[in-house]
Amino acid sequence: MTSKVRNQILALAAICLAPIVAMLVWGWDKSKPVGILSFFLTCALGWVLLVVCVRRWRWLFLAYFPLLLLSIAYLAYTLGFGIVPGHTLAILWVSASTEELMGLWGVWQDKWLALPLLALLGAYLWLAWKLPDLPIFAGRTKLATRVLLALCVPAAALVAHNVPQLFEGLALNPVTGSLMFGAGLVPRARAELRGAGIEKIPYRAHRDDATEEVHVLVVGESARRGSWSVYGYQRPTTPYLEKIKHEAFFLQHAVADANLTSLSVPMILTGMTPEEQVANGRPHGTLFDLVKEAGYSTSWLVNQDLEVSTSIGVVADHLEFPPEKDRGSLFARFITDEALLPAYRHELENGGHPRFIGLHILQSHWEYYKRYPPKFQRYGDVSKLGGLSLFDPNREVEKATTDAYDNSVLYADWFLMQVIEAARQLKVPATVTFVPDHGESLPGLDNQAAGHGGPDFYPSQYEIPAFIWVNDAYRAAHPQRVANLKANVGRQVRSHEFFYAVADLMGITWPDAKPERSFVSPSFVPDTGQYLVGGVLKAIPETSVNTAAAP
Repeated sequence: MTSKVRNQILALAAICLAPIVAMLVWGWDKSKPVGILSFFLTCALGWVLLVVCVRRWRWLFLAYFPLLLLSIAYLAYTLGFGIVPGHTLAILWVSASTEELMGLWGVWQDKWLALPLLALLGAYLWLAWKLPDLPIFAGRTKLATRVLLALCVPAAALVAHNVPQLFEGLALNPVTGSLMFGAGLVPRARAELRGAGIEKIPYRAHRDDATEEVHVLVVGESARRGSWSVYGYQRPTTPYLEKIKHEAFFLQHAVADANLTSLSVPMILTGMTPEEQVANGRPHGTLFDLVKEAGYSTSWLVNQDLEVSTSIGVVADHLEFPPEKDRGSLFARFITDEALLPAYRHELENGGHPRFIGLHILQSHWEYYKRYPPKFQRYGDVSKLGGLSLFDPNREVEKATTDAYDNSVLYADWFLMQVIEAARQLKVPATVTFVPDHGESLPGLDNQAAGHGGPDFYPSQYEIPAFIWVNDAYRAAHPQRVANLKANVGRQVRSHEFFYAVADLMGITWPDAKPERSFVSPSFVPDTGQYLVGGVLKAIPETSVNTAAAP
């Protein structure tokens, strides 16, 4: 082998290894020792396998070219978003249209990097093709391969005893990570979005009037009624909602059926009562299935844990799920809810047919101070709050926590204003329904366990704000439904009843409909049961208005 050929091989090997080395550098401090060992092991075995298959230098580098492309793409995503490609990207990949995928190119600010990258890939192919057709297993390479395989044996034995870190190393390697993503996560995401594993039974729903209407459902998060000024809180946390108080229907005694998102949202979207959810487990259809049978197009715009909805078989015509960059949180995503607004406005403008648009937002989930942009930092100083501050008994920390929560409510009020005012521009009948999954306990106000999701159900965790806004065109088209809604705003309403109420707003009927569960029906009978999913009721709410002053 001449020195020229040797230099060609070294140059090609350097290009091949560059994404692998970059991934190793990126993940060195984030991975545990066994994960790093797994990374080296998979790299070594992968190269050996490819070498054994091709046995020629030229064909080795030519065969590796597709893997090089995958490695570069894998590295770019990892460096750009601070996390290896996973479930989020798989969902986006499966759900995005060709137009949306092409749109990513339009928003990429570093397009100039494509030119040197294309030049590098062109040089790689030229160098690989110009290599003489020489065998790989000759001289030192044969010995090196045997030594490498010998070292892999104890490494494999050590790694095999720690499966989580084994997969950590596989994900860190851009080649095996890409193959895992394409062969594992993408099919899983496709199955989730198709409702695989859920045995669905048709509702046989219909709608007599096929005219164009638009109905919006906003599923909120961690909204405590006692912190909304439209319900009597002394701080003006909901100035917009107070302005429209007389044109929207604010439910005065809305109650959450659970204090955990994964338990409460399924009941909102399926209509299952707490007793039914515990007894039956999995549903046989969702609100999206119902309204689609009745002739509505469906959109699901999500800034939440997507598995909450896919686990019950939510399937929509259009899914919007903004990717996240920061995964350093102890609790949740940190993309503000306004990321959903462009897609929401697009769905509103896509007229000519009946439309149902659902939004699942993060709203006021802990960590509260990361739920809103800096311009909504109106109350207090939250700069010293951290991931565990919610559980800090210090009075100053409790005050700052309350301030941060109130700022998140102020931002939620602004977000709902964007949703409603955009819908107001429509000339066709339209409604906006808001219901959160559950409430939230604040140590500074409630003297209760902080947050939500514990085994004890405190009033602040199940007393929730909820409302329905209707435009003038809807009032004119459906005066009886509006009258029924007005008559029931003062009665107790439970979150699972929103399934039937939203269906009634949309004029949908089906054989198994339960009008007694819909507060838009004249037959509504309040469910006064006290059974909640996942815990023990600690107190029965005496009033729907918490007028406690902020500290």
